Amino acid sequence: MKRVASYVFFIVLCGLALSQPEKDRKCLREKVITFPELTTNSWVQLHPNVSMDLSEITVCLRFYTEQASPSPCLFSLATPSNPQDFSLRWSGDSKLYQLFIHNTQVDFKGLMFNMNQWNSVCATWDAKSGLAQMFVNEVASIKKAVGTKVSFKGNPVIALGQYQTQYGGGFLLPSTFTGFLADVHVHGQVLITRQIKTYMEAKSKYKLGDYINWHNLMYTITGSAQVEEKHQVTFYTKEEQQ
Repeated sequence: MKRVASYVFFIVLCGLALSQPEKDRKCLREKVITFPELTTNSWVQLHPNVSMDLSEITVCLRFYTEQASPSPCLFSLATPSNPQDFSLRWSGDSKLYQLFIHNTQVDFKGLMFNMNQWNSVCATWDAKSGLAQMFVNEVASIKKAVGTKVSFKGNPVIALGQYQTQYGGGFLLPSTFTGFLADVHVHGQVLITRQIKTYMEAKSKYKLGDYINWHNLMYTITGSAQVEEKHQVTFYTKEEQQ
């Protein structure tokens, strides 16, 4: 009887999986999202795994660009009260990374931004201490105080390719991203440096995000952005070939 019940349960699960809409969760391992043109009409929205109530956060991603815009945005998380609740972009004029926490900006200088090469980036923030830190290509920044010491809560809009100045919109052409984005993971904790280093080295067994997981991702594409195989658009790094 138990065997029959298990079989029926399995059939129900398979039926549910087959009946899910096209935008349901997909594994984007070894894939990139390509943003091929400088326009505010093209972006990708990421849909979280769970509701947002995060007192700690780590955002990791890889990007490849020739920086067609002055300040390309790499990641933008907005809530109704905070359009830049957690946003990360590069300032080409100042040659630094700008991190926004609860609409408050902090700058990180002296970190790499390599054009036409893969850059691996992680940014962390802890509501208890109010401290943020960045890591780029295995180089760590100092820690800096930024933002009010409150958790991330609410119903976020998470955008790739655009910088939100309004909840779910208000995109600015100077902050549009062109190029490739990959391996986007959001964790509800501050990862330790060893875990971040493993991610930076592009090892296959790095820690996957529990809030946003590139290997189990629900997303919506608007405009000309598209998903492509990583090996068809760029060369692999030495670490990835291992």
